[in-house]
Amino acid sequence: MKNALLLYAKGMAMGAADVVPGVSGGTVAFITGIYDELLRSIASLPTAVGPLLRGRVAEAWARANASFLLVLFAGILTSVFTLAKVITYLLERHPIPVWSFFFGLILVSVYLVGREIKQRNLPLLLLSPPASFSRSGLPWPRRCNGAATCSACFWRARSPSAR
Repeated sequence: MKNALLLYAKGMAMGAADVVPGVSGGTVAFITGIYDELLRSIASLPTAVGPLLRGRVAEAWARANASFLLVLFAGILTSVFTLAKVITYLLERHPIPVWSFFFGLILVSVYLVGREIKQRNLPLLLLSPPASFSRSGLPWPRRCNGAATCSACFWRARSPSAR
């Protein structure tokens, strides 16, 4: 029961992220450690169709990891329907703290992904940010400095004068 409540809470966090434009619930799934199981469960859905059509509901349920998906999606839907207005209000009235929070989530996910990389490629690491920014169409700040560059591009793109 405790695991189901924790999974439900993770689903609610994913739903809250999904409400914010440009932020993915997948980022929250990754940070909370359920991303791999989510992908495996979704990928296993086609294998559950056969047993389900033959009336073997318990087997289909187990193959699809449906308990996991049901609890997670219940949390996502609860969050989307209950927090959508709250997050919209907060984005309108207090945009900087809300965007800062979600930008922090993205930074945490970058750290977690970086921790998983066993072999580092310095030239690729140095060329990736400029390549990403040039592909995005965002203006390139004159002074580039790691996270400050990301923040500057992000806030420049969000400012009313950039629209």
